[in-house]
Amino acid sequence: MKKLILAALLLVSASSFAYKNTPTISFAVMKGDGVHIPASEVPFAVRSTFRSLYPSATNVRWEREREDGRTVYQATFLLNGVKKRALFAANGTFLGQK
Repeated sequence: MKKLILAALLLVSASSFAYKNTPTISFAVMKGDGVHIPASEVPFAVRSTFRSLYPSATNVRWEREREDGRTVYQATFLLNGVKKRALFAANGTFLGQK
């Protein structure tokens, strides 16, 4: 029984360590202090990339923020009823999704 408990504790510890060291896409760029903007103010390249990645997205809202000297755009939208966020560089490069 002691071996079983020890094995369980080791498994939980290893899982916890692995979870903390899992690389993730950082959305620290958008800290919630971005500026909401209309889609007309989002660069064409960003909108084009967004439409190609998420053609069935609905309720799209855009934010713009400057971080590390560059402008980034975040789209918040619904995809199949699930709220998602995607981040783009001003040139349309997809930076990640949450």
